[in-house]
Amino acid sequence: MNREDKYIQVREKILDWYKENKRDYPWRKSRSLFQILITEILLQKTIALNVKNIYNDFFTKYKDFSTINNADITKLQSDIKGLGLSNKRARILKELSHMIITDYEGKIPHDPEILRKINGIAEYVSNAFVCFGLNHRTFFFDVNIKRFIQRVFKSQDVKIKTVIIYSDLDKLLPKTDFKNMYWAILDFGNKICSKNNPKCELCPISDKCLYF
Repeated sequence: MNREDKYIQVREKILDWYKENKRDYPWRKSRSLFQILITEILLQKTIALNVKNIYNDFFTKYKDFSTINNADITKLQSDIKGLGLSNKRARILKELSHMIITDYEGKIPHDPEILRKINGIAEYVSNAFVCFGLNHRTFFFDVNIKRFIQRVFKSQDVKIKTVIIYSDLDKLLPKTDFKNMYWAILDFGNKICSKNNPKCELCPISDKCLYF
């Protein structure tokens, strides 16, 4: 099997697995660019269940950037304290909202470079927003995506750089269904390809996986 075939087969099997095993999160159904961007900030360095637990209350209270911009920061910190890092997270939300209200008339700039001017918003959040919100095929990874790429496609003793991961993602992501592919890898990393004690015996791609 050549290398390109491996990416195609892994993609198809993971997407098939996802159809039966996807996790149900409200932000995956949202069409609100405000909610999609804010959710990516809330999801950083916490588990998705924590965000799910506060999601409805948070967006009932904070309906737009001006609500966040005008909010008392200690109250904002209190409303997100269940996620951890509430001081840092609240500062990012406030600075982002202030920039969008002041410089962009309340509209989110579509250039990820502009979003990254906010200290605490890096490539993952900005590129994930452009993917999930604006429907562009961008590259980003967290520990789950990196672990998946490393295990399936690389020998385990190699340290892989960002450019290598992006190259693998480019071969792995479909041309149109890229959102579901990202969600599939994230869910797969949570349920099967976990950091400790991965469930290799349940894995639909173990025969393609270098780690296995």
